[in-house]
Amino acid sequence: MSGLLEPSLPPRVSELEGKCYYRGLPSSPRLIARTGAPWYPPTGPEAYTRIRELRIPGEHELFDVWEDNLAIKVHDILNLNDVNWSSTEIVRIGYVDNPDSDGNLVLWIGVYSSPPRLSYDVGIQVAVQCKETLLSYGIKDVDVELRESDFVQPVGPALLKPTGFFKFVHPAAIAREPFITSVGTSICAENTPWAEGTLGFFIAVEGVDKLFGVTARHVLFPPSHVENREFERTDDSQPRRNVLLLSDTAFQQHLDVIQKEIDVLEDDIDFHQTYLERLAGQEDVYSQGMRKCTEDEKSRAEERKLHLTEFLKEIVPQWSSTKSRILGNVKFSPRIVVGAGNPEQQFTQDIAVFEVEPSKINPADFPGNFIDLGEKYSLSECIRLRGKMNPDPTSSLKFTSPINPEMRKPTMLDQDGRACITVMKRGKTTGLTLGRGLNYMAYVRKYLPDSDTAAVSKEWAVIPRDKQAGAFSAKGDSGAVVVDGMGRMAGMLTGGSGNADSSDVTYVTPIEFIMGVIRQCKDLTNAVIKNSHPSVVGGFGWST
Repeated sequence: MSGLLEPSLPPRVSELEGKCYYRGLPSSPRLIARTGAPWYPPTGPEAYTRIRELRIPGEHELFDVWEDNLAIKVHDILNLNDVNWSSTEIVRIGYVDNPDSDGNLVLWIGVYSSPPRLSYDVGIQVAVQCKETLLSYGIKDVDVELRESDFVQPVGPALLKPTGFFKFVHPAAIAREPFITSVGTSICAENTPWAEGTLGFFIAVEGVDKLFGVTARHVLFPPSHVENREFERTDDSQPRRNVLLLSDTAFQQHLDVIQKEIDVLEDDIDFHQTYLERLAGQEDVYSQGMRKCTEDEKSRAEERKLHLTEFLKEIVPQWSSTKSRILGNVKFSPRIVVGAGNPEQQFTQDIAVFEVEPSKINPADFPGNFIDLGEKYSLSECIRLRGKMNPDPTSSLKFTSPINPEMRKPTMLDQDGRACITVMKRGKTTGLTLGRGLNYMAYVRKYLPDSDTAAVSKEWAVIPRDKQAGAFSAKGDSGAVVVDGMGRMAGMLTGGSGNADSSDVTYVTPIEFIMGVIRQCKDLTNAVIKNSHPSVVGGFGWST
């Protein structure tokens, strides 16, 4: 091999580099050996190790040969050197403080940590041989890194059952919300965790004991990073595209919310205790009444703190790993098309269907599609919610299908006496919101990443219920199902107009069109929407 194809080696991996090189990654793996530029330890009085993160690799010539024969050659090198390897991946590893850089493209090799541990001398020999193989293909911008990494069976806990009306007395109800089987939970693809969206609804296939989830394609296949082409997994031999319940960031944010609530409750308990000490010995009627109220408040705070603390201890070990939050894997997702369907439709085709892991939701125990109302509304407000959805008691609802004239000629009235269909949705970002469907189809002009020309599609438009209600949706709510006052499905949220933080107008693709596209998949021909079980309380089931 000529000198031009000989990789230059960094200095020998020190103990400090081995421990700190991957700081920021979930498991903080130990670096064994690598090619590439030298690593410099932090220096100075305020020195700190820069935080790294994994990023998707994007388009690269390597993938033209990776599954053809390059991967086989890499595996041969590992086997010939008696390396007890666990995985080989192509990733980008970047610094969190440098988001503008894609990071280095790396042939990432996992090695089991069980004894005997792989030595640096063997590791660097393997790294060099793999790098030489890459160079033989003319691939010069990919480094090779070996780290300790064990393969673990991707089995996690099952999703929790909804609390129903008990959520109004269950001290940990709000903490449980992301882990229950309702629609509207936060999901993302495992290899693009930064693109989070919302689980829309669940479907089943007649005669098949499986459950499937539906969301927007761009949630699981971000157009800026994934080629816009149809995906269909027809058998288990094909690679999986896993769907996660909460990204690592979203999971940690939820833990932070729970911990913050615990801290607030601790302060409340201390405040109540101090006040009780001040009331000690005072036996007048006023003091007795205040003592009783304060004792009750303190008792409720202590109970809530206890339940939240126990719940936090429960979910951290069960859900912290990415593998434990794998909800399923993508089954079918046609390419995004603007202006799809027959001449009357011309909607946005932005759909992805994923098969749900039975360990997460047992199809036999699934309660049906429902929207959890969370704690945004009190018990009395929930009882009145149908009134909010249908504020005029004299109006009727004849919503039967998404392209029914009801959408353009609604018989319901809003709070101002105007004809419209009042709708609701629960999304990852804005949670539970109420809105009003406009009585016409809006036209939206869009550019797709694989096209230099714009295309036009029709969308059902939804605006906020009123000024106080705030935006109906924001970035991250894509995929959420939109339902009417009777809980019947209008369609799926695919976008909005406004700014990056919130939408003035939200666009919804009608459910009838969505189900028609889904049924084009051979294995989903008999797909049906899973109706809600009548015993589910606090959630809105719907019928088709």
